[in-house]
Amino acid sequence: MYSWGALLGGRSMTATVAPDPLIKQPPDPEHFLRPLALMRLEHKRQRQVWDRLEALAEELSTDPAFNEAAAILAILTEELPRHAEDEEADLFPLLERRCLPDDNIGDIVAQLRSEHELDEDLSNFIVSDLEVLAKGAKLANPVRLLFNARAFAEAQRRHIAWENTVLLPLARRRLTEADLKELGRNMAARRGIVYPG
Repeated sequence: MYSWGALLGGRSMTATVAPDPLIKQPPDPEHFLRPLALMRLEHKRQRQVWDRLEALAEELSTDPAFNEAAAILAILTEELPRHAEDEEADLFPLLERRCLPDDNIGDIVAQLRSEHELDEDLSNFIVSDLEVLAKGAKLANPVRLLFNARAFAEAQRRHIAWENTVLLPLARRRLTEADLKELGRNMAARRGIVYPG
């Protein structure tokens, strides 16, 4: 059980989160009222998933986990692109409008967009291997998945850490309540959820 109180700025809201990050849990519509906290929670789950991706790649020679491959595949092809779109289509433009020149938001956003492109390229290789595993087949070259999974997971950990320590705190300082409402509404819409506000 994670306490949303700390993540959501003191509001008393708790959400039971499945201990397995591969089990998709529909977000509570109320979470979109605090979109930056929701992004941080998604980052936490992503870190756990990338750990599982690495473990899956390391264990392929002894125990191919076909169901786990299918779950990670869905996260890579559905959830991660949606999360990147939350940032690219909404968060970055809002920050570009609100940040001060000394915030260097142009450089920050350029770096993050570049990382998103590289992540997408690398994830495409991983997706092709996971599609094979999800069908119950074995990989002809499991070492390729191992190297790609390690590189992707490490890049994602650095990316998430940077967003959590630089981007999201900057967003908390610069975005207005109206900006956060717009961000939350758009994030909810991408997930087919009615915004509660």
